[in-house]
Amino acid sequence: MGRIVVVTSGKGGTGKSTVCAGLAYALARQGRRILLIDGDAGLRSLDLMLGVGSNTVYDMADVFAGRCKPIKAIYASPVSQNVFVMPAPLSLEQLCSPQELHRLAKGLSRYFDVVIVDCPAGVGRGFETAIAAAAEALVVCTPDMVCARDARLLSDILAARSIPARLIINRLRPRKIMDGSMPDIDRIIDESALQLMGVIPEDETVAVANANGRPLPLDCNAALCFSNIARRFVGETVLLAPLEKM
Repeated sequence: MGRIVVVTSGKGGTGKSTVCAGLAYALARQGRRILLIDGDAGLRSLDLMLGVGSNTVYDMADVFAGRCKPIKAIYASPVSQNVFVMPAPLSLEQLCSPQELHRLAKGLSRYFDVVIVDCPAGVGRGFETAIAAAAEALVVCTPDMVCARDARLLSDILAARSIPARLIINRLRPRKIMDGSMPDIDRIIDESALQLMGVIPEDETVAVANANGRPLPLDCNAALCFSNIARRFVGETVLLAPLEKM
């Protein structure tokens, strides 16, 4: 059985889908078979990020409505071997129940090394559905105290559900931390009360790659950070790079 991990955040705009795609690409380069389940009903984006948006016919709602079998709603990324995606429903009204997603993710985990569920922001109905099958969580947070406080709320909820969680700080601007105009990494970690999994620097290459449905160039800073996160995800010990090198 593959691992099932939910990627979540307390507020919108933190880059959860970017983290899902970047981690999937990095794990795939290790030779692992990855399925991304887009749980953000009505606001789905992973199909576009993975380069399959124009080819989708079925989505998760079609599976639960009986219009197709799960395999028909799973699409291989044309730009990265071993990365697959199941698109979210086109509207929130079509969102499945937590029990349905639990059964789906558990069943599909037999065929993939890792199943990554992209969770909508906040702690509403979509959150409850997305975390239903998760054995672990990655909480995405931008380097500001408001987002870190929201991450703390999520960490408490996940702990109450016995779902171990780790923190990814996204869109970090090292120079702003070094000149004291933004809170440093330790303050974000302390406020969120989560163990740090990794840091992704602000990098315009990420936006370009997402807009074109392509993986990150391997020589950019963000790709290196995703590679390090993927290595930590599978149990390797990888030190965090100094801010000056991000």
